[in-house]
Amino acid sequence: MKHVASSSLLSLSLSLTALLGGCLEPMADRPSLARRDVELRDRQAEAKAPPPPIESVTDPALARDLTALLARADKAEADFAMARSAAQQAVAAAKNASVGSEAWSVAQTRISALDAPRRELTQLLGDLEVLYVARLEKEAAGEIKAGGAAQVEQTRSHVLALVDSQDSVITMLKSGLAS
Repeated sequence: MKHVASSSLLSLSLSLTALLGGCLEPMADRPSLARRDVELRDRQAEAKAPPPPIESVTDPALARDLTALLARADKAEADFAMARSAAQQAVAAAKNASVGSEAWSVAQTRISALDAPRRELTQLLGDLEVLYVARLEKEAAGEIKAGGAAQVEQTRSHVLALVDSQDSVITMLKSGLAS
């Protein structure tokens, strides 16, 4: 029994030495866990900011595409605002309601109705990503004049801020219900 205990103790001490040795490696070789600039951006302010001016786009086809995409974003945001109002009222009515009650179910349904306009914006983000990559490829190949990709990126950032804002609203409404 004494031999087994000393063997286990030796094994444990070797394991601890190996683990502690890993802690002593230089930190420069590891990625930083500090917040990146993109994580520090104020998406709420970006969502409230007006979209980039389309008039500055020199390519008429790109200007037309961006105008259509921004119109879709505006409609999705307006639809979300209408559904948000109904969801806020339903959540307020279900404030002290128990899970599964009629008021709670109505509030859940109203919150779920927010997904449709939010989904439209996320699909729009995908369309903007495709447009951005295609634009970059054409600019790199010299097929078109440079500069349009930056306008697409500004539009994408605006729509992403709208999505983030909508996510915050949905999270807030869900937290207002009993679970």
